[in-house]
Amino acid sequence: MIADVRGYTLFTQERGDEAAAKLASKFASIAREGVEARGGRIVELRGDEALAVFGSARQAIRAAVDLQDRFVDETVSDPSFPLTVGIGIDAGEAVPVEGGYRGGALNLAARLCGQASAGEVLASQEATHLARKVEGVRYEDRGAPGRAGQLGIRPERGH
Repeated sequence: MIADVRGYTLFTQERGDEAAAKLASKFASIAREGVEARGGRIVELRGDEALAVFGSARQAIRAAVDLQDRFVDETVSDPSFPLTVGIGIDAGEAVPVEGGYRGGALNLAARLCGQASAGEVLASQEATHLARKVEGVRYEDRGAPGRAGQLGIRPERGH
């Protein structure tokens, strides 16, 4: 799973480095807490981006939905530090390398994350196939041109 704050560069330009550092720190803290609550772990933090690994695709999807809810709550609570985050999920092997991990699953998760709008979770068909039905979550086919094999993930409660 990869999560990335949308608009971070513009936020930094408009508000300055200290405010951006505070936003990045808040993001990292919430991401770590949400990932660990679902049995995952953050393996890389790069400013406004977090890479997390899970032993279960179902737990990764649950964590992503939980995190998006938390990011919205935090943004509503303090709009001066907006946590508008896109999340991408894929399943597969990751190869440990100096300073982190690499592999095809991470590449696809990064591409999905890059395509996800603020507040959105995009997952590969492989990840949703492994997870199967996740209670409280619905999948939306995003097989539009250039987006084949992607599923949007939404809470069933209608947010």
